[in-house]
Amino acid sequence: MNKRIEEELFPFYALDALTDEEKAEVEVYIANDPEAKARLTALQETAEKLPLASESVMPSPSVKANLMDRVRADSRAQAPKTAPIVAQKRPAERPSLSQISWWDRLRRSFAMPVLAGTTALAAILLFIWAIVLNQQVTDLQNQVADLTSDTALLTDELDTLRTDNDQLRVRNETLQQQLETQEDILASYQAPGTSTIAIGDNTGENPQARATLTVPPESGAATFVANNLQQLSAAQVYQLWIIRGDQALSAGIFEVDENGRAIVEVDGSLAASFDAVGVSIEPAGGSEQPTLDQIILLGAASS
Repeated sequence: MNKRIEEELFPFYALDALTDEEKAEVEVYIANDPEAKARLTALQETAEKLPLASESVMPSPSVKANLMDRVRADSRAQAPKTAPIVAQKRPAERPSLSQISWWDRLRRSFAMPVLAGTTALAAILLFIWAIVLNQQVTDLQNQVADLTSDTALLTDELDTLRTDNDQLRVRNETLQQQLETQEDILASYQAPGTSTIAIGDNTGENPQARATLTVPPESGAATFVANNLQQLSAAQVYQLWIIRGDQALSAGIFEVDENGRAIVEVDGSLAASFDAVGVSIEPAGGSEQPTLDQIILLGAASS
């Protein structure tokens, strides 16, 4: 938006108080801006209603008599002789609207006969003030809209940061728990009399998968730790088996995390005596006996 044209020229265009050059400048401007043209049209419609604000005033009866006396007196004062030729001065060039003060512009607009009178003066002042006030209100509304948009963006960014912070806090708590578990497992490995059974890939399809079962010297809970296992679908689970001779006893079902890792606490009564330890893939909920062709990890107890 061209503020100079809309704030300085539009009001006087609506009042027909511009030079030809200034009128042309306004018309070129609105020809390329339909919204500006609509704003000017609204001003013109308001200006057309200004004469309706003027109240008719009946002149005093003595006005006509005084006027005729003045006319007759002026006629008698005129001499029949030829008036001396007086060199006429070249009228000064009319300054452009942008070079005169706002008061001169206002007085020029008052020269229009249709706006004569006190009521019209008040109306034109209110009209120009309304234009200036409307522009200020528009600017403030635009500023408020910008601030509202910026506030919404900052709010979204703050919500995103809060979500990220919550996720990082949860992640930190998880890592802290894993660290504490690792420390407990390491301590159990190092305890005197503790035995650890290595459990490896039984199929040859996943050589990176491995697990251990650490059994304390006393009849406490044993710890099973698996690494590098693939994540299963929701319809499947891993199941841990404690094998004694031909009997397989379930030590629980488990899932692995995104790193293929799982830790399972095994009841001390199961871990007190066994010949082997195995892991199979079973339907969700587990099975009463291991599916033989789905045993993926297997490890024998030390003799």
